Amino acid sequence: MDIFEAIQTRRSIRRYLDKPVPREIIEEILDAARWAPSAHN
Repeated sequence: MDIFEAIQTRRSIRRYLDKPVPREIIEEILDAARWAPSAHN
């Protein structure tokens, strides 16, 4: 998926499932967040 497609298909999630998120998924999300730009890099 390129950036243009990601922008066009984005959604706001307002309803969540009462289901635990697997640890592997949480670790993958946190790893991606480490590479995100910030004001302190």
